[in-house]
Amino acid sequence: MKNFEAHEDKILARIDIKHIFNQSIIKYGEEPQCRQAMEECAELIQAINKCIRYPDRKDCHNNLIEEIADVEIMLYQLKVMFNVSDDEVFEVKVQKAKRERERLEKL
Repeated sequence: MKNFEAHEDKILARIDIKHIFNQSIIKYGEEPQCRQAMEECAELIQAINKCIRYPDRKDCHNNLIEEIADVEIMLYQLKVMFNVSDDEVFEVKVQKAKRERERLEKL
């Protein structure tokens, strides 16, 4: 029963998270949220560079986690704003995975 409750809590949290970030699009507007997405991508690049330079620093790792979360949030918002479905994205990932597998097999 405890596992079911934990699973149910995660589902409710996901629904609430989506609602919150949908409200951000409405409150701030699409263009500012698009600009925010670009800024978050730039911050992720900086975090990756720090992790490469300082692979043993816990603060770099923690910052990377935060920046990944920020980018994932913005990706969700971009999909909402531009009407892009998870299935469409998944199809492209499958195509890219096939191409990558072919490249790897040639090595």
